[in-house]
Amino acid sequence: MLASRRAALARNEDRKGRPVETKTEYDRLIEMSKETRSRAQSGPVVVHTKDIRMEDIRMEDVPGRRRRRAFISEPAILGSMVQTMAMFIAEIPPGDHNVGHRHFNEAMIYILEGRGHSIVDGQRYDWAEGDVISVPIDKWHQHFNDDPDKRVRYLGITNLPLLRAMGLSTLEDAAGG
Repeated sequence: MLASRRAALARNEDRKGRPVETKTEYDRLIEMSKETRSRAQSGPVVVHTKDIRMEDIRMEDVPGRRRRRAFISEPAILGSMVQTMAMFIAEIPPGDHNVGHRHFNEAMIYILEGRGHSIVDGQRYDWAEGDVISVPIDKWHQHFNDDPDKRVRYLGITNLPLLRAMGLSTLEDAAGG
């Protein structure tokens, strides 16, 4: 019985002698490519950011971290037509700062409102509404809100999804925040 079952499997037949479709790894790669293409064509063309209410987003309650952000586009989190970049709106409360960190992905930050400064690789850079911060790859940096009364709100754009897909992404918070 075992020998006849092995012979049937070798001929790609089930127990009743019916043909069984087998998929090769290449067939699975073709399916994954189709799924990716479908996902890339099914996300929203327009995201109405006015519908993103920062007031509904709570600060992450993780010791040593203070982040308040809403992803607009992030393929692994939201699904997105754009598969290689992510976009988010973030806030820094009055007089506060985010956690010092570094990442191996590129990032650009457009300041929507507020004023502050960033420490990048030990050097201070002042910025205000309308400025763009280009964060160097893998350099320690931290962003500060210099206004004790008003929040900072910014738009962040990164290529983290691309590097994550390639197995090259790293994200690291500084010890002690």
